[in-house]
Amino acid sequence: MKKRKKMAALFGAALLLCAYMGLRLWWDQRQPVEVSDIVFVIDGGGAGRELKLWHNYYNNKEYLFLPAFCSPQAGAQIMAGGRREAVWDGNKLGSGEKTGALTDGEHLLQAGNEEFTVVVMHSSKVPALFITTSSGSLTYIEESKGNGEPGLYEMVAADGTVIGAGQIKKLKSRGNATFLEDKKPYQMTLEERADLLGRGEQENYILLANRQDQSLLRDRIMYDMAMEMGLAYSPASTWVDLYVNQEYRGSYQISEKVETGPGRIDIDVETASTQTGFLVTLEYPYEDRLAEAAHYFTTQNDQNVVIKRPSNPTEAQITYISETFQQMEDAIRTGRLEDFPIDLTSFARKYLIEEIGKNLDAMYSSQYFYRDAADTDGKEEMLYAGPVWDYDKTLGNPLIEHTRPVDFQEPRGIFAASLREDASWWYDLYQVPAFRETVVAEYKNTALPVIDEMLNGQIDSYRDEIWDSACMDYMRWDTFEDFKNEEELEFAAEYQAEIDNIKTFLTLRKEFLNDIWLEGRIYDQIIFDPGEGTMYVTRVDAVEGRTLIPPRKPRLEGYVFDHWVREDTGEIYDFTQVYDGVPFTLKAVYQKEEQEKE
Repeated sequence: MKKRKKMAALFGAALLLCAYMGLRLWWDQRQPVEVSDIVFVIDGGGAGRELKLWHNYYNNKEYLFLPAFCSPQAGAQIMAGGRREAVWDGNKLGSGEKTGALTDGEHLLQAGNEEFTVVVMHSSKVPALFITTSSGSLTYIEESKGNGEPGLYEMVAADGTVIGAGQIKKLKSRGNATFLEDKKPYQMTLEERADLLGRGEQENYILLANRQDQSLLRDRIMYDMAMEMGLAYSPASTWVDLYVNQEYRGSYQISEKVETGPGRIDIDVETASTQTGFLVTLEYPYEDRLAEAAHYFTTQNDQNVVIKRPSNPTEAQITYISETFQQMEDAIRTGRLEDFPIDLTSFARKYLIEEIGKNLDAMYSSQYFYRDAADTDGKEEMLYAGPVWDYDKTLGNPLIEHTRPVDFQEPRGIFAASLREDASWWYDLYQVPAFRETVVAEYKNTALPVIDEMLNGQIDSYRDEIWDSACMDYMRWDTFEDFKNEEELEFAAEYQAEIDNIKTFLTLRKEFLNDIWLEGRIYDQIIFDPGEGTMYVTRVDAVEGRTLIPPRKPRLEGYVFDHWVREDTGEIYDFTQVYDGVPFTLKAVYQKEEQEKE
């Protein structure tokens, strides 16, 4: 009897437990599920990886951005806040079961008592970089420039091969204007050196967001051009799909850092000697920029120079470096380059990169120079220009403001070597015959073949490589602000137009430089006088035998711009006629604005 009672009690308890578990499962399945609760477990690269969905607030859809190594046919497990079941495209998935093919496009996910429209997108040809921060968040890192924390990383090639993996000593935010963007750049310092770019093991890697370049290509194009031209220590780079703490962060460009040391700028710094090797860069005269510099000096020509290496120079070393630079500046300004040993070839190649790209920062920032220690055996005490850095504002970038006195979308014109009140080094050098002759020779023999290579297929190759990654980035960051402006999504047309812009700019830039350097055509600037009106660009570049390109129209309150007339003849100027090499001034003519009739 007692045995029967015991068995009945156990059976009753089991029934209660089953009822409880069933009720609990029923209850759990009907509780709200947040997007942040949903995790997709994908295969590839030797291990399963968890990816979270990204919610698009504009269209109220969820996006699953998949790396290149993830085959659509592989499917994925879905974890929805610990719930055992989810329904994918009408198919109920039990614990551990996978979805069907994760094809691109919209899918329906049911979890708990919620339904989600999930848009699947695949990358195809670029590696994926997975980062996990120690806090599980980017909040602190992105709070202030320089903030950082440790973590883990793994870089996986498009074919699933693991390129590198290990611990991150510090992932920190970086950049100047780019730090202020929503998509931020980072620096990744590894605990153990690794070769992530095929150029040897390194400790520091830069993750460029390219937020101010809708093509995502300009930095890569200019870095590779400099490398092909033989400018020493030009940084290697490639694109990656970046995932941080299981969340897709966009298409990034992972690059070597401009620094001294093994595999980078091979000079002797941090020595006890006063006459140390050094790496410096020019900087804008902005208080916030200079406040971040640990050590800098200003030349007699008001040029700010930041000492990057040695990282902690002595007062004697600072004096030596500043005096060395002053000697160089004096030699450049007087045209007596024989008074100071600079490497003409590296200076000419660095200048060409600035001029070919018509770089906004050409005379102000990210202009690096280096010199080896004075007592280094077997090395001449030369000052070298380079490496290159920061070229998102080049090649006619349409995001450069039109409120500047120079039209950076216009392919014509000498800019890097133009005279500026607070930055004249390239201008002063350009006046020296020996430097100018070296520039022309390097342009003809070194730069032109590289430009032609870019135009004859290399830029298109970059486009094909990054296309799917750029498409995912376009959705994640609303690159052309189509969502924001409630416009139809046109990634393919808009992105191809951006690539075409680069190719057109580079083609016309080549034509202009050929005209003045190889064909010897007269080059002037024509003055456009807006009278009482206003316009930002008042000088237009003119090349003998070429037509003028009209500037942006001036504005005058109460009037509309009508046409331009020659100041000397009063004739309406015909922009289809070619310039004969004799400069003149054009004046604006306005018509009174018609008042709207009531």
